[in-house]
Amino acid sequence: MKKILNNFIKYNEMRKLFFLSFILFLFSLCTCYTAFSQDLYEYKNQIKFSPIRMINLLNPGFELSYERKNGRKFSTQISVAYLVDCIQTTQHEKYSGYRILLEEKLFHFNYKFFKQYVSLETGYYAVNMISSANFMPKGIDRNDDLYFNSKYEDIFNMNRTGIIVNSKYGVQFLIKRLTFDTNIGFGIIIHNITHSNRLNPDDKWMPSSHTFFYNLMVREGKRLMPNFPFTFKVGYLF
Repeated sequence: MKKILNNFIKYNEMRKLFFLSFILFLFSLCTCYTAFSQDLYEYKNQIKFSPIRMINLLNPGFELSYERKNGRKFSTQISVAYLVDCIQTTQHEKYSGYRILLEEKLFHFNYKFFKQYVSLETGYYAVNMISSANFMPKGIDRNDDLYFNSKYEDIFNMNRTGIIVNSKYGVQFLIKRLTFDTNIGFGIIIHNITHSNRLNPDDKWMPSSHTFFYNLMVREGKRLMPNFPFTFKVGYLF
């Protein structure tokens, strides 16, 4: 019951943060008509912060981005994140790592304060944490009398790395020297998960009572998974 209550509280916190991001998005759309006062294309640089990175279910943390305009239709963005779980969205302990992304944008519609773009993004992340999972000694199957009494929970160190490739569609709203950047997309991540400091590394992994996603991201091995990025960033033009 306590776990269910904690998950419910976390879900409500996430809904509030997403709602706040949506309000900021609407605010930028409604006020840009009166706030626009100069040709903002003269600025070639942007520095941005991503507030929703802190509640990411896979790799939460603090992320900063720098974007450099290359002509009127292209720009290059690099994003660096310090991965740390501030509000316990991952159910792991001592979670820490980094992520770096490189994104090339093509702006296919530009109008004063409003710009649409498509982009290709690639990157890499690495994170370490203390995790837990269920294991069972090798050689014991479901027909064995010891099957239900042999499963045990182990706490161990886990390292997870990933190669990221995303394609995205996004929009930018400009208000004087403020920029609001939001996008959605589809891509893939090649995860590589390794364990260390286990009681017996030869024992076989067993599904735990956690969610399917949790089990998928804890089990040792390399796997390719789909990725559905959603980003909202607030920035400054200079």
